[in-house]
Amino acid sequence: MDSTLLIAGGTVVSAYGVSVDTGVLVRGSKIAEIGPTRDMLRRNPDSIIDARGAFVAPGFIDIHIHGSAGSDTMDATSSALARMAEFVSSHGVTGFLPTVMSSPIEQMLAATRAAAQAARTDINPHGECDVRNPSRRGAQVLGVNIEGPFLNAAFKGAQPEQGIVSPNPAILHRILEVGGGHVRVMTIAPEMPGAVDIVKALASQGVLASVGHSGASYDDVKNAIEAGLRHVTHTYNGMRGLHHREPGVVGAALVHGELTCEIIADGIHVHPAAVKLVARAKGPGGTVLMTDAMRASGLPDGHYELGGQHVIVTCGAARLDTGVLAGSTLTMDNAVRNMVKFAGIPVHAAISMASSTPARLIGLAGRKGRIEPEMDADIVLLDAETLQVRATLVMGDAVYERK
Repeated sequence: MDSTLLIAGGTVVSAYGVSVDTGVLVRGSKIAEIGPTRDMLRRNPDSIIDARGAFVAPGFIDIHIHGSAGSDTMDATSSALARMAEFVSSHGVTGFLPTVMSSPIEQMLAATRAAAQAARTDINPHGECDVRNPSRRGAQVLGVNIEGPFLNAAFKGAQPEQGIVSPNPAILHRILEVGGGHVRVMTIAPEMPGAVDIVKALASQGVLASVGHSGASYDDVKNAIEAGLRHVTHTYNGMRGLHHREPGVVGAALVHGELTCEIIADGIHVHPAAVKLVARAKGPGGTVLMTDAMRASGLPDGHYELGGQHVIVTCGAARLDTGVLAGSTLTMDNAVRNMVKFAGIPVHAAISMASSTPARLIGLAGRKGRIEPEMDADIVLLDAETLQVRATLVMGDAVYERK
């Protein structure tokens, strides 16, 4: 019989608010019961975590991350992904999508294959965990995010131009085939010839089609929504901005309820007021916190690499030699803290943007993103005062504990 763990005395966070002095009983890899701590103590758990003075929240899910701790998805190795998984878990992440960037197709396929293999080890395409892994040292790989290659080179940002190609069903087929059912998100510029057909193909296969690195007009985005477009990649960055006579991608993102919006809440990529605008327009269910982090995340300022390009990190801002922003060094716990600060929203709303909303988008709402009975025991404990991470549990196993 599975052992039981009680997380006792904390303030449990849901999408609707918080519940003080509440116990969360974990049995094996699942949340078994939730209730007043005094009642849960009567269950005689095998072990207890003292969560007094802490928020007990669903683990964060980073659906858009390139790298961290010196590793990158494009390294295309299991060891690189393992280092990323261990690092992000120390910042409250229990699941993530390694993100493949636009590159020559064979490089993209190699990175997709490695990430899909890691996902296959942790969770199958139907969202079912194949095995509980007590030796796990970090977050689960929940699938793959493909950022490209069907982008608009005029809005490439830090995407290598040599990896950007015209929308091509044959290339899409190769990527999805290598992904083996684990590709969950793909970014596309819907104004490019043939892009709408790609959006339709993605939607038909259950892949979240996202607009990004795009000069699309408002009408281009509206047409793509009709074809199945449902998401916006790092809103504001790498796209046509908002103008009162041509609302562009940003205008479409803000007014169309079908679209969920990623936001890089680091105070570098997006002004705090613009972060607040998205939060107000889209709400917790339509706003997604993510990091877009690259390999310098967690490391000192200095010289790094992204997609074969030289990157200089100064005061935490990563830029190409041209000055273009090249991903971020943001962590998910910092994103949550910043969202509370920038947007003036309750903690539970910011946590939803980092947990239940991304879980829903990638098709895992039935298992992840909420502190409820029968859900996977993916849990983060945050200091109630500072929102610093105390501990992270993945499938009931403690993968990080603050010293």
